[in-house]
Amino acid sequence: MNRLLAIPEESFTLYHRDPVEAIRSLWGDPSLAKDIVYKPSKIFQDESKNCRVYNEMWTGKWWWTVQSTLPSGHTLAPVIIATDKTSLTNFSGGKAAYPVYLTLGNIPKAKRRKLNHRACVLIAYLPVDKAVPQSGDTPADVKCKTYQIFHDAMRVVLQPLSDAGKEGVRLTGGDGEVRIVHPILAAYVADYPEQCLVTLAKYGTCPRCRVVATELQNQTEHEARTRQFTMDTIKNARRQVPSGVNNRRRKVHSRCMQSDVAGGTFDPFWATFPSTCDIHGAMTPDILHQLYQGVLVHLINWTQAVMTEANLDRRIRLLAPTFGVRPFKNGISALKQVSGTERKHIAKILLACLAPVMPKKGIQACKAILDFIYLAQYQSHDEVTLGYMQEALDQWEEHRDFFIDKGTRKHFNIPKFHSLQHYINAIRFLGTTDNFNTELFERLHIDFAKEGWRASNKRDHFPQMIKWLSRREKISSFDYHLSESLKLDGDNQEDGDNQEDGDNQEDRDGLVRDRDDVLGIIEEELHARVSKEDRMIVDSGKKQPILCQPI
Repeated sequence: MNRLLAIPEESFTLYHRDPVEAIRSLWGDPSLAKDIVYKPSKIFQDESKNCRVYNEMWTGKWWWTVQSTLPSGHTLAPVIIATDKTSLTNFSGGKAAYPVYLTLGNIPKAKRRKLNHRACVLIAYLPVDKAVPQSGDTPADVKCKTYQIFHDAMRVVLQPLSDAGKEGVRLTGGDGEVRIVHPILAAYVADYPEQCLVTLAKYGTCPRCRVVATELQNQTEHEARTRQFTMDTIKNARRQVPSGVNNRRRKVHSRCMQSDVAGGTFDPFWATFPSTCDIHGAMTPDILHQLYQGVLVHLINWTQAVMTEANLDRRIRLLAPTFGVRPFKNGISALKQVSGTERKHIAKILLACLAPVMPKKGIQACKAILDFIYLAQYQSHDEVTLGYMQEALDQWEEHRDFFIDKGTRKHFNIPKFHSLQHYINAIRFLGTTDNFNTELFERLHIDFAKEGWRASNKRDHFPQMIKWLSRREKISSFDYHLSESLKLDGDNQEDGDNQEDGDNQEDRDGLVRDRDDVLGIIEEELHARVSKEDRMIVDSGKKQPILCQPI
């Protein structure tokens, strides 16, 4: 990556691959050929067509809207991008990776969620080094540099995607058909802090709409944030602060913050994307971080304050063992670093532990939130079930004052609670929430970051991780090729004479043994090469970072 204009004295290493080539690989994958969908569809509950159904991404309104802007005969490829920084070391060392994942909305969500289908691709490792504070830098200056590093890196990674989305590229599908495809960013999967980083929204406000921080609790509809609004805010702030002024970037950032825009970078990576790409609308619902690790955590804390921790723990301990529910023998107040799975088990039992200690109004408020959490996870929605979600929100708004009356809260201006208002429209436009849940991409950290780290010698680890992952991909592709070859051979053998069945079975058994032997030899050879090359990397002593290293 070129040296940053805002930080000319520092350089950062970025590892990436061409996202268009990654899309080409997914588009032409023969194992996905029968599953990829090339056009949007509308599904209704009955022939009256009054109740529309939403599940896959191609059933949403966004695909129809963007498809109508493309030339006749061109195909849309909705791109789903996910970024999430993860730790590589467990207890000490402080090593981290910042992977960027890519997948397509044309692939059914059931296929995307299964790792063995290889429907999610790693396209980059973003820089994880922090900007070094210079003399006279304030925390605001360091924050601006952080914004600049992220957006400069993402611009390098996604620039080919921007060009391809405007002009279209010819892609050959697994079915052999050649289509002109426009890959356009449809969904960006990230937790709340990263959503603010990507959209340049002021932390504490909403990345999707222009509600001010002091009115987040109001359920009235607010004006949507747009790319034009964000860019105009930054341009106006730059005009008000003349060039050459000391600490100009900090002053521009300060003026932008008055309009709830973070002006840490003047040129966000999505500024050159096609006009049909709305970065604010691409911020999708997040079941894990927004609901289970956000809203539910607040709800548990408030119920503990009303009932006392000891009382709630006692009632949880007294629950009879139930199939499918984890028993909390010591209660929940002593839990540390609670996982998403544990939060889900707590949600199953929380409501039963409130009555009759908590008053009816408090129970109704808790029930409304729990209803919304479970309704939001439906794998298929229609206008009726979306109405149920709205009813749950209305019930919450009606009874939430219970916690204010009890003194546990003074207001509900909490971004994650406000985000619930955007779930229904997000489902209508992009499909159900399981299309873009962060749980999938956090699981990918194991395969695309942590296992590669463990296979390295922990020194100059990123080149080793990339080489290890590249070889894993090749082995996986070769394994699929052999499996398909065996299927074809098996079909051909079945067409032969019945008298040769015994011989054919022996031949197939031999093929299977040969395949396993070949894979075993390949893996042993690759492990040997990796070990040898790792030693060469360490012994060479060359530690100069490459400014732009393709995967």
